[in-house]
Amino acid sequence: MTATTENNNNNNILTIQQAIRQSVSPAKLQQWLKINPYRAYWELTINWQGIIVAFLAVFWIPRFWMYAIAFLVIGTCQYKLFILAHDAIHNALHPNKKVNDFLARWLVYGPMFMALEDARRNHLKHHQFMGTAEDPDRYLHTFYQKNAPFQFLLFCSGLATFGKTVLKVTPFGKLLKLEKPLPPNPPLLRDEGGNVLNSSLGSSQRGRGQNLTSVQHALTDYFQQRFPVFIAQLLILSLIWISPLPLWSYLVLWIAPIYFLVFVPDEIRAFCDHAVLEFPDDRGDARRLVTFRPNFIEAIFFSPHHMNYHAEHHLWSAIPHYNLPKAHEFVKGRGEVTIRGSYLAFLGKVLRSLPL
Repeated sequence: MTATTENNNNNNILTIQQAIRQSVSPAKLQQWLKINPYRAYWELTINWQGIIVAFLAVFWIPRFWMYAIAFLVIGTCQYKLFILAHDAIHNALHPNKKVNDFLARWLVYGPMFMALEDARRNHLKHHQFMGTAEDPDRYLHTFYQKNAPFQFLLFCSGLATFGKTVLKVTPFGKLLKLEKPLPPNPPLLRDEGGNVLNSSLGSSQRGRGQNLTSVQHALTDYFQQRFPVFIAQLLILSLIWISPLPLWSYLVLWIAPIYFLVFVPDEIRAFCDHAVLEFPDDRGDARRLVTFRPNFIEAIFFSPHHMNYHAEHHLWSAIPHYNLPKAHEFVKGRGEVTIRGSYLAFLGKVLRSLPL
């Protein structure tokens, strides 16, 4: 296991990130930013093939043990697809933005009940305000309502955050005030690829009004953005309907894996990738640049497609996942970046340390 590198720098995390970014040469950065479009097609195809093979396996061998294997295969493939869509949020899946968004919208988010627009809006705010009170994901990263063993275990089950996490990536999140108010006139921020980090605060909503002020507007946005969801679910249900598989296979082999092998691991990973063993939480905000080096099995379940290189991703969000190891070689010796080994070991350490 890699030893944890802790940093006691009290500087603002945004200042720390800017200093690290300025230390890399433009030529090196351009190498990291290079997107291979064929890699996107290949990885999407491989993961969907895994899902199809798993469904065929339970069709040919309808036994409990085969359902269990298929559940694991489908869920881990779904999570890999979800992480590929995370690259798409940053326009790092495919160099053509229209193709990038099409692949994410129809091959990942639609089949998994999500909308690209809402996911992008929320996630780019997280990048803009990470380590501050304005971060919409801050409730995942801190020890608020986790500072006791039972509370922490409840969080790890997904039950404590499911409602909030689902609602915040819908237009209803604004109506229910799940998003913290933003500072007045936030600056226009761009990532290293030239993408506007806070574009979702403007262009994506400007045509419909700066704020969603009514249930009618929220419903309109919700259904417009989720057209791919309705089409994808109808297609999946139809395929199961015309197959010899029982209809409850849709619940067991499609919906349940999304919760247990996508949602829950991603909530836990998001905590681990930003958590600092400090309370009150703002004492650790300058140290939320965290990278893990998990073993192969942990990477499958918690951080597929190099998601464990999370500090590197926050520093250069437009880098496609397969180039993040190169960025890691550049930053691994810096004290501002915390490097941890096992996700499970860190979770155990947290549990033993509570309450802080």
